[in-house]
Parts: sequence; C-alpha cells; structure tokens
Amino acid sequence: MNWLRSLTPVALLAAMAWLSAGAGSCSQQPAAQLIDVREVSPSDVELGDRITILGEGFPAGRPARVTFRGDLLRPGERPIHRAELIVEGSVVGPEQVEVPFGEVAQALFCGGGDRAAHTTFRGEVEVAFAAAAPGAAPVAGTLRQAVLDVRPSASPRNAEVEQQGQRLAAFAGLQVGASARRGIGLPVQAVAPGSRAEASGIAAGDVIATFDGVRVDSLGDLSPAPGEREAIMGVRRVDSPNVTPRTLAVEGLRRPAAAEFLASALLLVGALAIALLFGSPMRPSVATALQRFIARVRARVAAVRPEGKGATAAGQAPWDVTLRALSTLVLRDVLPPTGAPAVIDVAACALLAAMPFGQYLVAAHLDVGLLFAAAATLLAAAAFTAETSLWGGMRAAAQVFLQHVPGAIAVGSVVLTTGSLGVQEIEHAQGGWPWDWLAFRSPAALTALVLLLGCALIDPRAPAASKGIARSLEGAFVAPPSGPWVDAVGRAHRIVIAGLAGALFLGGWSLPGLSPAQQDAQQVLETAGAAWWLMKTAGLAVAVSLVRCGLAPTPLAVRTRATVTWVAPLSVVALAATAAWMWWSPTPAAQLLVSGALVTVAAACGVALLQRLKHGGVGGADAHLSPFL
Repeated sequence: MNWLRSLTPVALLAAMAWLSAGAGSCSQQPAAQLIDVREVSPSDVELGDRITILGEGFPAGRPARVTFRGDLLRPGERPIHRAELIVEGSVVGPEQVEVPFGEVAQALFCGGGDRAAHTTFRGEVEVAFAAAAPGAAPVAGTLRQAVLDVRPSASPRNAEVEQQGQRLAAFAGLQVGASARRGIGLPVQAVAPGSRAEASGIAAGDVIATFDGVRVDSLGDLSPAPGEREAIMGVRRVDSPNVTPRTLAVEGLRRPAAAEFLASALLLVGALAIALLFGSPMRPSVATALQRFIARVRARVAAVRPEGKGATAAGQAPWDVTLRALSTLVLRDVLPPTGAPAVIDVAACALLAAMPFGQYLVAAHLDVGLLFAAAATLLAAAAFTAETSLWGGMRAAAQVFLQHVPGAIAVGSVVLTTGSLGVQEIEHAQGGWPWDWLAFRSPAALTALVLLLGCALIDPRAPAASKGIARSLEGAFVAPPSGPWVDAVGRAHRIVIAGLAGALFLGGWSLPGLSPAQQDAQQVLETAGAAWWLMKTAGLAVAVSLVRCGLAPTPLAVRTRATVTWVAPLSVVALAATAAWMWWSPTPAAQLLVSGALVTVAAACGVALLQRLKHGGVGGADAHLSPFL
C-alpha cells in the first residue's frame, strides 16, 4: 500500500483546496435582506458595456457580489433553468453599483468561443456585501423578475441561427420587417393565407416581441429548440404594450441538410474504421516501431515482477501478472513519493484541484499561457540544475524551452478557436460530451492535443551519449540519477501538462448534459466536475507514463533537432489549419458530424492499439504485423 500512502498528501491538499475555494459557501449564513435593489439597466448589454444596478443602502467603497439566478434562454437551444451566475461589481455611489461586462461575464451568460449566442436572462438579481463583523451574515438585496438581454461579439452561430430564422418564417408563412431599434421586436408585414401563422392568430401589423422567452430583435431569434413541436410567440400590436402569447406549430420544420444524414454518416465512418483498424495489416515501419515499443515495455515490466523476469504467480494468468507489474511501474512514475520533494507534486495537484471551484476565485483569473510558461520554466530550471557545468546547464535549459514551442503553438490554436486566454472562457466554449470537446472540433485540433501532450515526454535527465540509447532498446537503460527534486519537478510538469490538456481540449470539469451555469449553481455538481477533471488528468498522466515506459530515452540535442525539423513545422501547419477551420465556420450540424466522426475514429484507434499491445505484451513471442488476420 505504498502508493496509497504516497497519494495521501495529494488527497489532503485537494480537500483543503475544496474547503477553501468552494465548500465554505455551504456553511455561510443566509444573507440579511437590508438593501433595496430597484432596477437593472440597460436591459440590453454587449461586451465592453457596464451593467448599472440602482437601489438604496449600498455601502461606499465595498466590493459587491452580484448573483443572477434564473433561466437562460437562447435561440435554437433548450432553455437552461435554475442557472446561477456570479460576477463582481463595485459601488460608485450610495444608490448605484456598476458591473463591468467583460469576457468572463459574456462567457457566463452566452457561452464561450464559437458557442456564444444571444441570451435572454429572466430571473432575480441579488446584490450582496460581506459583513463588517467576522462570522456575521452578509448584507444583500434582491430584485425579482429581472430581464436582461446579452449579445455576444461576432460569433459563427449568428449566420446559422439567421438561416434557421428564415426557414421558420417561410415555414410559418410570415413576412417580417427589420426592427427599428432594439427592444421593440420584429413587425409582421404579411401573413400567408391558410398558413400556420394565421392559424395561431398572428396578423399583419402585429409585432413579434418574444419567441420561446427570447426577446426578438432579428430573424435569428426565431429559432425553435431541436425536437420542439410548438413554439410560444409573444405578440403585441404596434400601439399596445401588452404582449399576448401565441402558440405556433413548428413540427415538421426541415432541419439542415447535414443533420439529416448525421446518424448514417457516423455508422458508415464507424464501420470503415473497424474494417481498416482491425482487419487490415499494419505498415512494416509502424509494425516494427510497435514491436520495439512492446519489447521495451515487456523488459521493464519483467524487471519489477516480484516473481522474477520469467515466472508467473500460481493460479494467475500471464496477463494478470503483466498488468499488475505494469501498474506498479506506472504508479512509481506518476505518484509522488513520501518526503520533502513531494511538496512540488502536491502543489501541482492542489492547483488543479482548486481551479474548478468558484466562478471567479481561480479559473476566472488564470491565464493558460502563463500556466504553460510556468511549467516550461520549471522544467528548464530542472534541466539547468541537472547539468554539472554552467554552459551545459544553459544549453539544456534552452533546449527544453525549444521543445516546448510546439506545445505553445497548440495552446495558441485553442486561444484562436475560443478567442480568449482565460481558462474559464475556454471551459465554457466546450461541453461535457466528447463531441463537444475542442479536441474533436477538427483533425487539426486533435493534432494540437497530441503536440501538447508531447511536451510531457520532455525529460531533462535524458542521456547525452548514443550508447545509452542502444542499451535502452533492450529495456536495460536507466536514466542517470539527478536527485529527488529534479524527479519531483518532472512529475509536477507532467501533471500540469496533463491538466492543461484536459482543460483545453477534453472539456475540463464540464459534466455531460449540464451547462456551466447549471453546474456552478450547485456545490455538489461543482465538486463532481472537479473530480471528473482530476480523473481526466490522472488518465492522461497514466497514458504519458505508459508511453514513457516504451520509448527509448533520447538525448536533448537529438530531440531538439527533431522538434526544429518536423514537430514545430507540424504545429504551425496545425495552427494554420485551425485558422482555416475558423474562417470556414461550419454549421452546427456539420460540426457535429465532423466531431462525431473524429470521436468514432479515435475510439476505434484506441481499442485497436490496446488489442495489439495486449497481444504483444503477453507470452514470449514478439508482436507480429497483424495478429487479427
């Protein structure tokens, strides 16, 4: 149980991070309603605006916590109920609080990146201030039945929802004009006789004020949610402020062409992937590389078997023994040992564990570029200290920095896709399901993920002589000792890179089927999201460790030469392909088709690779080109 004792400091520090960042909110006393909140203006905001909250009793010079609780309504999407969004404000007078509407607030309301959409918030707004006396309840005031329209910056979804609105208008028999100004709706110019719009009671001269709760200002707001049969349109006369709900039948509205053959295309891609990956022989060069990989793993696994290199335990299958020895080998590489050097590993785990808690505590102020640069600098410092001479240390540190260039370009591709450096905005640009992850947006994004994870394979203790490489082909090479602190820095670097890869490309702490607003509204869901992200990080760290077991240690100079020769150019090509993909801006249906196909192919490749590794890792014979034929 040595691995369990090694994991104890990580678990304790993660629990402390949870208590300090999020769990403490569960034990707070209810806020005392001593403030009068009367109005929120303007009712329509964009990026760069300031939300003004008017009321009485605001303490001067105190930071305010403004909480929006209610429903988020977006065109073409199902409503998000019981959302809770928290932003920071400042008191500019005894009757006024201002909230700057920046990128973080926009991502909370509208979603991040290319998923951002016009959102109508309907609910209550609470303005709270921390109590002056320690332990006392905070002071707060609440405005009921507040309505706020939030419009994001230019988003690829705008053209798609505009087309959906045009299809809806033609399908319902509506001819609408342009809105004179925001907030007054779309005027109905004509209604086709015998149309669905006429059957619902809409007539020429009416004004469409709302559509499924979304305040209407353009055709893009007339987009029903997927699978919806009836939409509720709020209609009023031009000279009347009263809005009358009208039920419009939308069943049978034609979906985009890409959505109609989505299921068939995914089945075809899955069948082709299975046939090619499981039924066809491997290329000789790939088979040779895989055979060498398996030989190294088998040699290193045999070295840690308690029964010896060739024996197996009585009553156990060879695969069970191999799997147990492999687990021991991986745990030694992933988990921190006991002692002072474990502080670095624990600090890295605690940073990742605290990030998902609180919308504005950690993730809202964390820059992914800064975090990646810090990890690269830490490993470069380890490479510098591992050398015996000043010049050798400087050269090793420079080579480590150069090997991080492809990973930095991969991070840049994520920033290009989401339009933000903030972890929280990048998180909100993704979803909980695999086809909503950035890694499967395009083949270039999947390549960028591999390039970022490749940074976790950088080893500052790599041998300087080619003789060590030759010995490592037989599994006998052991990296030269360089001290427990250098080992701890290497483990912390791999943990941070794995956590970054999970947050930037694999959905981070987003739970499947839940929006960020729903997840942040409940402490239990927030904790579950943090655990889900740590599981992804652990899985990536284990995968990196398995790859390290099968790869021969490469001198820093050789790896740097390979980085400059082909890895860095590949990352530039991936970045250019990402830019081209963003310029193309595929429709949501086409994007779902591409993402689903990539998920299917990636899953089939993973299963095929595991099967081939299992076949080559058990028994005495080496792996052949295609054991399935």
